[in-house]
Amino acid sequence: MDRHALAVMDLRHAVLASPGAVEQATREAAHHETPVPEPWVDYVAKVRDASYLITDADIEALIAAGCSEDAIFELTLAAAIGAATRRLDAGLRAVREAD
Repeated sequence: MDRHALAVMDLRHAVLASPGAVEQATREAAHHETPVPEPWVDYVAKVRDASYLITDADIEALIAAGCSEDAIFELTLAAAIGAATRRLDAGLRAVREAD
């Protein structure tokens, strides 16, 4: 087991399994790149694929749709950590294959 695996597992558990403002199933969907309900679809895709393009308008649209700031935070974390760990896993595989 690599030296950071336990920390990554703990982070995933905290984001996905802890009680929150968003249902666990929705957080898991955002994390695993499976369909999420509206109004999250475009926002979660943007977090996964182009988070640098997120603006105040994106957040304001979610708030206008009835999403709380806590919910936005939770879905942001779930989607971002999912994307980051997929990239980490791909990088680690590439390093192992190069050795």
